[in-house]
Amino acid sequence: MKRLFQYLKTRPLALISVLVLLILYLFMIFAPFVAPYTPTHSFEEDTFHPSNIELGSKGIVAREYRVLSQITWRYAKVRGSEFHHKIHFFVKGEEYRLFGLIPSSRHLFGTLPDENTGEIYPVFIFGADNLGRDLFSRMVYGSRISLTIGFVASAISLLLAILFGGIAGYYGGKPDWFVMRICEFLMLIPGLYLILFLRSILNTKMDSGTAYMIITVILSLVGWPGTARTLRGMVHSIKREEFVLDAGLEGIPSTVIIFVHIIPQITSLLIVSTTLAIPGFIMSETTLSYLGLGISDPAVSWGSLINRDISTLSNLKNFPWLLSPVWLLLSVTLAFNFLGDALRDYFDPYHVVFKTWKKKTEADSHRCIRIFKWAFPSLRSGRAIREGEKKPARTRVDGSETRKNFVQQNSCRDTMSQIPNAESEPACEGAFLSVQNLRVFFSVLRGSSYATIQAVRGVSFSMERGEILGIVGESGSGKSVTTTAIPALHPSNATVEGNIFFEGTELTSLSQKQMRAYRGKKIGLIFQEPGRSFDPLQNIGSVFFETFRNSYPQMSREEADKKTIALLDEVGLPDPASRLKNFPHQFSGGQLQRISIALSLAQGCELLIADEPTTALDVTIQAQIVGLLANLRKSRKLSIIFISHNIDLVASLCDNIIVMYGGLIMEKGSSEDIMNHARHPYTQALLASSPRFGTHYSSQKLVAIPGRVTDPAHPEAGCPFAPRCQFAKEECRKMEFECYRSAFI
Repeated sequence: MKRLFQYLKTRPLALISVLVLLILYLFMIFAPFVAPYTPTHSFEEDTFHPSNIELGSKGIVAREYRVLSQITWRYAKVRGSEFHHKIHFFVKGEEYRLFGLIPSSRHLFGTLPDENTGEIYPVFIFGADNLGRDLFSRMVYGSRISLTIGFVASAISLLLAILFGGIAGYYGGKPDWFVMRICEFLMLIPGLYLILFLRSILNTKMDSGTAYMIITVILSLVGWPGTARTLRGMVHSIKREEFVLDAGLEGIPSTVIIFVHIIPQITSLLIVSTTLAIPGFIMSETTLSYLGLGISDPAVSWGSLINRDISTLSNLKNFPWLLSPVWLLLSVTLAFNFLGDALRDYFDPYHVVFKTWKKKTEADSHRCIRIFKWAFPSLRSGRAIREGEKKPARTRVDGSETRKNFVQQNSCRDTMSQIPNAESEPACEGAFLSVQNLRVFFSVLRGSSYATIQAVRGVSFSMERGEILGIVGESGSGKSVTTTAIPALHPSNATVEGNIFFEGTELTSLSQKQMRAYRGKKIGLIFQEPGRSFDPLQNIGSVFFETFRNSYPQMSREEADKKTIALLDEVGLPDPASRLKNFPHQFSGGQLQRISIALSLAQGCELLIADEPTTALDVTIQAQIVGLLANLRKSRKLSIIFISHNIDLVASLCDNIIVMYGGLIMEKGSSEDIMNHARHPYTQALLASSPRFGTHYSSQKLVAIPGRVTDPAHPEAGCPFAPRCQFAKEECRKMEFECYRSAFI
């Protein structure tokens, strides 16, 4: 906002529009001072008097005219400088009360009384009307009603649109249906006809104040449905963005999320809607007043001016200055439009112009090298191999290799692989996190009926404190749905069954208010695309300050900045102190992911869910992020659930791996067992389809998994991978699925 005027100077039309609107509103506020006469003051002998302003020998003067014919109201100029009345500024005239309180008789301009007769010759800038009333004074006073009706009606209409459109888009379901049906009904009737109908059924004889209020209410009720429908669509889209989910993770109430995190994203739309609505409402008031259903004498508006003065075509031909209110109305409309275009571009976060970056110095380059060296050793030390142990030889398992027998383990989380319709596995004693028979269903409208999407069909696993658990599988396997069920971040159309124990507390039985004690503070979540995980209208310092205030309401901005700098330094962001005022688009993808991790640590989370945090990054940055997570596991005893499509990357970081497909766990075990002794054909297919360093397409063809991913709306009765598996038997497609249990448990 501080640089808004600087930006407007680069847009001449917008700057001129600002000046025009500023002058008009100043005239409106100080109308009794600016106008030389009251709107009802009549000069009976000056009917249809033309403009008499001229630049003469005395400066700016009001020249005298004489009437040639009172039938046609033709005027002629009177020759001679003695008939020139000099116009003075800040002259005394009719008494009035400024703002209704301050008594005064000073006017911006006017003529002095004649020394002999004491008469004051009138000044007509735009001429006079059929009753000899100064058209300029009436236009100035008329702006009070026309401009305020435009603003007040736009404000009420916009508030209704934000309220109902925000509720419909954010909550969906029945509120969405109800609000949209009302909007559609109101939009079926043309706006002007609806306005005329509503106004005509009311009393046609009412005072100016009542007419002003009625017109404002009618315009507001008619104007909000179109904007509300547009807002509803945008809110419905934005509410799925990661930074909105982050806000939910921090326990921010829905109302605050709508008005603080979602509505600011559509500022450009609101600005355009408002700038178009204001002149639209002014035009509607003008139309009503022109038809005699709006403001009427003695009150004056631009519409009533046009109604009274432009009554016949002969009037326009003989007295063209009567069109002045029309040109003024056109100027206001264009000014709002030009200003709206400029503001839309300025407030769009992807068009904002910021200061240029400083040149990269040699010290910055050395710092980047140090960070790079810092990340890769942590990558090697973050493997599932304990320090001091010899790294085992790694062998690849492809789809043609014979499945090896499973060696029974004593660990509770390894003794049972997931099978369809299996009973929930017993909770591990002292397990940090235990998920038992988790099922997640979504009810989705397809055509005229609702379909049930079985995203997760009975997943069970557990993990210890300080462990890194990897989850791999193709898109649509249920990985993200499984992990977002832990902090209860599913939409309203989801049904969650099963049990989730976190440090002995059953999370699925907690209310939303109780879950706020876990979201962010104990369970953190980072997403796949870091650029979409942040509010583009908030700088990084504000994001962290909001997060800290969620846990510590009394924390000052200075304390928050110190903690933010320490966290950003811990995750390896270069020069964090100078980056607090930067916006998300001023960071690279890797830097934003580091900031996401720091934001998750801001409230001291114990479990970090990393939902494909390296997918959108290049290989070098992937290695740095993985190394950072490994270091945080050591320094903070942080437990991590790492989701990825890259099974090699998961194995390099995680202690244990879960392989998911079709909402089920196909196989789980230690990283070494999964990579070197894969048992399930799906795991073998994933390994075979992963490219190996040093191979060439001409010497070895990359294996692809045939077929399509299973449809969660119509899951298979037996093994979901059976339709794509070369080892599938008839038993694999049965509900009992005993071959799966005997072969892989």
